[in-house]
Amino acid sequence: ANSDPTLLMEAKYVEGYLPHLFSWNDLASVINIRPLMTNSRVKLLDGQGRKFKWNATGWHHDQNCYPPSLIRTLLDEMVIYFTDMSRVHKNLNEFATCIEDEYQRQTDAHVYVCRNPELEHPFGAHIDEAHNIIIQCEGMTNFKVWKELENGKEIMEEEKNTNMKIDDEPFLDVNMKPGDAIWVPMYCPHLAVSLTPRMSVSFPFTPRGLLTLA
Repeated sequence: ANSDPTLLMEAKYVEGYLPHLFSWNDLASVINIRPLMTNSRVKLLDGQGRKFKWNATGWHHDQNCYPPSLIRTLLDEMVIYFTDMSRVHKNLNEFATCIEDEYQRQTDAHVYVCRNPELEHPFGAHIDEAHNIIIQCEGMTNFKVWKELENGKEIMEEEKNTNMKIDDEPFLDVNMKPGDAIWVPMYCPHLAVSLTPRMSVSFPFTPRGLLTLA
């Protein structure tokens, strides 16, 4: 089954599955490694669509790396997620490796941070082209998951996969606490609403991202 490009993953929710995966202090340490904070890794979900510039001075050779002080400021103003994070911390790397061993798929780690619960989720209810295993690391999040959409691939191709209106009741509706985990199969609409300042890590992998192709 692991070599099948139609690989499936079962949706489920498990309390206390993986405590102490990644903390606010761990995030601060990663942000302070400026060479990691490239504009290709740091995704600003800014409703105002602002562009930011800064001076690369002294020993800062890469002008495409966000200053840690700017990221700390922006974390209070918008939702930010960090991609290509599977090797920045031992715990993230170990869990990504466990997923790769189980599903035989290349797996990344995306760190999502919302420091202001008043902010609306910029994606709203949405679907992804990847399976996701999501670990709540700090704070609390209400997480809803709906059944898989049969026309999910077409919705993705038409770029109508965000801020979706869904009339059906979700089959999962849980308040996730640190250590809780949720499995969200591809093309299953899902919505995360921050109940407190929160951080979670999503581990995405696609049916066709075979380890043998890495």
